[in-house]
Amino acid sequence: MQQVTPSQPAVRNWVFLGDSLTEGVGSERVSHVTELVKQLRGDLDEVGGSPSVHHIRLRSVEPGSFDRFVQFNVAGYMNVDVEARQAGALWIWNLACEGRTIESDFEWLPLIAAIKPELVVIFRGSLESIIRPAMLQDGEWPIWVPRSWRTYASMDPRCYFSSTSWRRLKQTTIDGLKQRARQKLLKSRPGKPLMDLESFAHHYEQLITHLRELNSRVLMLGLLPVGEYFPDSAAQFERVNKRLQDLAKTYGVDFCDWAAPLRANGFEKLFYRDTFHPNDKGAKELASMLKTHMSNGTKA
Repeated sequence: MQQVTPSQPAVRNWVFLGDSLTEGVGSERVSHVTELVKQLRGDLDEVGGSPSVHHIRLRSVEPGSFDRFVQFNVAGYMNVDVEARQAGALWIWNLACEGRTIESDFEWLPLIAAIKPELVVIFRGSLESIIRPAMLQDGEWPIWVPRSWRTYASMDPRCYFSSTSWRRLKQTTIDGLKQRARQKLLKSRPGKPLMDLESFAHHYEQLITHLRELNSRVLMLGLLPVGEYFPDSAAQFERVNKRLQDLAKTYGVDFCDWAAPLRANGFEKLFYRDTFHPNDKGAKELASMLKTHMSNGTKA
């Protein structure tokens, strides 16, 4: 086995945990993580002769639905910097997955322990804290709500519509019906988040505790602003952010409230039409903010 010598730069790892806001949306899965990789590569190209930045994206999959014949429980995409100039490299691991809440992050702990990351970035709470119809909790749906609309995200607004005219017409019509139905349900009874604040905070505390045992630097990201499509969610997000700040102080880990400058400058233009997922411009802005914050304690 080849040993690392002082003249051979060590491999470094950064891990990102989260939901669709971190994994990214669309076929390109563009998010602040993919944009961060691009920006870091650009910085290294300017100075020259620096280690490369590699990007690997992994997510859990159901073995039966992924392949009938071969057992797979993980799928991914590896983007290696072909301009590698030195043996050392920075590997950025995006382990986020859409539709998965914070409990799923514990499944990655054995892998995280094996790669020994110097930095773990956690962006959790948005999916768990959106105020949704109370029927999701007790199953008491009105008979007029189609069964296919009764999952937690089935009535969420679409991020964008197809550029093909007939598909766009179908998507806009169905989305309009869903939004009217969801607003009616939220008005009929007080909505609830997928996970109450105390349960969410408990999971977060456990996750931080496990990560600190690895001697990794932990960076907690606050929740981003949320728009008009999600009534009452903005107030819930503020409560969650306050709790996250308190947790960061209690456990002595880093916290970045990157929502504050977005609110000050108007965040709507940085999000898709659902006012929840950052668009390409938003991903670039968030990556730049994140890079600046991380540079205070971690150098690329």
